[in-house]
Amino acid sequence: MHLHTQTTIFMICMAYLVLHAVIWVALSEHNNKQVALWCSSGLVSGVAVVLLTLRDSVGEFVFIYVGQLLMLIGTIGRLVALRLYLQDLVARPLMIYGFIGALFYLPFSLAHALGMPDEPLILFFFSFYGIFCAEFFLIGLAINKTLPTLGSRLVIIAGLSFSISLSLKAILVALGYGAVDLYGPGIDQVIMILGQFVAITLSNIGFLRIFLERNEQSKLQIQRNLAASEEITSLLTQHKSELQNLLVEREEIIRQLTLSNKTAGMGALVASIAHELNQPLCAIRLNATMVERKLNEPAIDTHTAKKFLNSVLTDNRRAADIISKLRSMFDGGERKHGDIDFDALVRDTVSLVMPRAKEEHILILLKLNGKIRFYGDQTQLQQVILNLLNNAVESFSGLKLPEKCITVQTRTESSQLLLSVEDNGAGIAEELRQSVFELFKTTKAQGMGVGLWLSKAVVNAHEGDIIFNSATGQGTRFEVRLPLA
Repeated sequence: MHLHTQTTIFMICMAYLVLHAVIWVALSEHNNKQVALWCSSGLVSGVAVVLLTLRDSVGEFVFIYVGQLLMLIGTIGRLVALRLYLQDLVARPLMIYGFIGALFYLPFSLAHALGMPDEPLILFFFSFYGIFCAEFFLIGLAINKTLPTLGSRLVIIAGLSFSISLSLKAILVALGYGAVDLYGPGIDQVIMILGQFVAITLSNIGFLRIFLERNEQSKLQIQRNLAASEEITSLLTQHKSELQNLLVEREEIIRQLTLSNKTAGMGALVASIAHELNQPLCAIRLNATMVERKLNEPAIDTHTAKKFLNSVLTDNRRAADIISKLRSMFDGGERKHGDIDFDALVRDTVSLVMPRAKEEHILILLKLNGKIRFYGDQTQLQQVILNLLNNAVESFSGLKLPEKCITVQTRTESSQLLLSVEDNGAGIAEELRQSVFELFKTTKAQGMGVGLWLSKAVVNAHEGDIIFNSATGQGTRFEVRLPLA
């Protein structure tokens, strides 16, 4: 019976070794540190049981000091591996487990060294592990709260089996019904051995099930996240397409508003431009009549005829130039960017406003850099300049000033093109300054409230900005800043 008990305990050792080794091999492809800790700790416990079954062969020192230490290390390692399922920090529990283990190991080793008999040592051993192994049950309960599956329930049962079988062994020894000899026969040995078989098997199956369940849960979560990401990507793609369409529509709206605003802005200039255009046309008609008359004379005066003809050509070019500028203003083509002689653009736009300014006795001063070139949309930028000039002209409406002046200046500063249009007119009322660039906000009886909003939209589209300073009764200064790079 003595040999049979040792053999049975040795079978427990084989259960430790085989089950933990099989799990380690089965999960090796995951390369998981938690699995490595669980399995290596189980193997250490298995080696400890081997030493406990070979007391007569390995000697008292290895049996007491090495075997007990390995059993403690293996048990603590498996408890820490289980705690990793709770996803909390294990440093503190590890310190607590180490402290508890030291409270057992040091007194146990000292008592044996002082010659204490086996009976109290066996009682102390099984009492300690009966209480300490209840931690398997508690950890199983905690895991079951976060992941209530078969795996966590098996760990709970294993913890109960560990704790109950070892505690009963200790109780029976204390009551005198258990085997005093470590390998002696008795009901307590049967309960302990069966309990250990059940606990070791269920704890390993439970650990494996929890790992696989968590892994499957993680895969499902990844799949859900991937599906959500794909849905978000699809929505982003859809929104991107919608945004691009909106931007295209916005550009078309700005283009159409530019044309409409040009029509409205040119309305006030039409009479002045018509008068300006009428002058070369009248001169052409008069000079053409004079040429005809000279050609009908008996003695043709070719020199005088050529003189009148040159005047016709000069006036024709003048009229053609005015018409060309008007045509460019009302070009309804697609939005195109290109290299622009910015000062020439300012000069041409000012020439369109000049007739009206002369009629209203407004002096327009040009202070142009003369060398500025800019890459942008010429039609839209010309509309910005025209809007600012028209606003400046209209700022003198109803005012009687000794001198009405508009100053148009271009210059460069810190890689920026600066265009300023400044007048000494009525200025902008303080209560209106916050809404100057808002759409459909205007104080003009015939205005649409589009001009300055459109100007700001165009300048912003060219990655620039437009600002203003105004003092009531003293005038207004608008400044357009555009990046040269």
